[in-house]
Order: sequence, then structure tokens, then C-alpha cells
Amino acid sequence: MFEEIYRESRHRTVGITMGLSTEELARPVPACPEWTVHQLIAHLAGVAADFASGRVEGSPGEEWTARHVAEREGVPVLDLLEQWNASTELLDKIPGQIAMDAVTHEANLRAAVGRERLPDHPWQTTLTGIVTRYLPDLTVTTEFGVIGTGHVALEVDGYELWRAFFGRRSRKQMEAWHWSEPYPVEKVTFFPPRDTDLTE
Repeated sequence: MFEEIYRESRHRTVGITMGLSTEELARPVPACPEWTVHQLIAHLAGVAADFASGRVEGSPGEEWTARHVAEREGVPVLDLLEQWNASTELLDKIPGQIAMDAVTHEANLRAAVGRERLPDHPWQTTLTGIVTRYLPDLTVTTEFGVIGTGHVALEVDGYELWRAFFGRRSRKQMEAWHWSEPYPVEKVTFFPPRDTDLTE
């Protein structure tokens, strides 16, 4: 599953990136407020390079991701895409961590440059696993079905929950969802909630 998700996401991200202007590459990414589009691509190239070389100490922490960007400052985006491709070819197996990182950042990229939302298959497939593995307290009703058997019922747009799990929604946004009872929303997220709302 993760092999397919990663390689298809990389293919889509490369296709989008190759068509971007200099202005678009310099555009801030709202879901990654300290990065530009160019820096987001630098991170994706860096993740693949680190996993290919075994340089994964500190992942997925802020210092680890910041190093990807710093080491590739000023590198033309086409060179970054070539680095990403070369490193991917060295990977015998695609870890789930980098597959989820890639598809999350594809979603970030699409929102930043005004492209249509991420295709349904990768986020719906992984959301099912996220709820059953990480959110056992919840029974989640989404537009594509019911996931989980927990004692707390949540009715929510599936994409919103998926984005929230990876830290792309605020506490306020999550508290506004349709809960059957009060619930500590920080338990919903792998990464901490944003301080500010993010609407995509």
C-alpha cells in the first residue's frame, strides 16, 4: 500500500512542480508557514535522501526537517526533483512514514498553488488505518462510511479529519466538529494542532 501511495504521490507532485513559475516556487505554503514551495520540495528530496542513506536520527523532528531545507538552499528545483528521484530508486522498501509525509506535503503544495484537492484514494485509505490504529476511542462517520467502534461518536468530513491528524487544523476547528460528547481534541492528532485556523 505505502509503495503505491508514495510513488503515485511523488509522480503527481513532480508534475505539479515542473509547471510552476518562479513566483509560485517562492510562494509561502500556508500549511507549513515557515516554508516556501521550493523549501517544501527541498524537504521531500531530503527525506528520501536520508532514508536511502540511513540518516534518520531525529526524524520526524523539526531539526531533522530544517536540515533538509538548509542543505538545499539555492538548489534549482529541477535538481531537487532529480535528487528525489535518484534517492527513491535506492530505497528497497517505502516506509510508511515517508509515504504519509509525501502525500501530506502533496496536499500542502496543492493548496499553496491553487490546484484541486488531493485525490480521494490515498487519504481515504490511510484514514481508515489511522482511526482503527490511533483513535480507538472513536466511531467516525464520514461521507464515505463509518470507521471504528469507539465509545465516542464523531461525524466529520473525512478529509478534515485526515488533515487534522497531521497537524493541519486548529483546536478551534476540531472542537467545532459534531461530537457525541466533549473530547480532548489533542488526542486526535499525531502532530500538535495549529495555533490558527487553516481552511483549504
